[in-house]
Amino acid sequence: MNLSPEQTAAQLRCPHDEAGTAFGQMMNLRNLTQILGSFEAVQLQNGDRILETGCGNGGLLGYILSQAENLHYTGLEISPLMHAQAQAFNAPFLEAGLANYRLYDGGALPFTDESFDKIVSVNTVYFWDDAPSALSELSRVLKSGGRLCLNFCEKDFMAKLPFAAHGFALYDAADIRSLSGNLPLRCIREQRSRDWAVSKSGNLVRREFVIVVFEKY
Repeated sequence: MNLSPEQTAAQLRCPHDEAGTAFGQMMNLRNLTQILGSFEAVQLQNGDRILETGCGNGGLLGYILSQAENLHYTGLEISPLMHAQAQAFNAPFLEAGLANYRLYDGGALPFTDESFDKIVSVNTVYFWDDAPSALSELSRVLKSGGRLCLNFCEKDFMAKLPFAAHGFALYDAADIRSLSGNLPLRCIREQRSRDWAVSKSGNLVRREFVIVVFEKY
């Protein structure tokens, strides 16, 4: 794909059209280190109800549901294309009652208070239209004692990427922690890591990202 930085940014925010299918697959594979690390960080337990926001095409659902017994997974997306592909790819899990997928507009989460034991979101903070409200909503639907993991690349790294100039909001872990100040969330882990990644221009880069885990009290 030969996309401009602006077109790349639009696909990363909300995969769509023919290019969106390729982006969904690419993000699943190239963000694998971040995704697996995030689910490890929340420490899934038997019987947990899990929410993943920005779940993409659902290619890792089988892995996620294999991490403990009697798990239930909900994937949330703003992209109709990713939502449809996740549902189609994971139809047996949906039919078995182990998972469901929801489409929403990026605003208020379509769930009742304290619906989930664990929440994971990878590389979505850049697209929050109202960051305080977004974190408040995640806190609202998290059960007391539950854990929320936000995994993202911080400002210094993201600012070097041409597409990040097009509609991305950039944060450091400290910015995210400050947003939680008036919420019943306690930061219990902040860990920076690096992995090898392929840039949108096809170059190898050492990607730097941070895992921030909150526990609700």
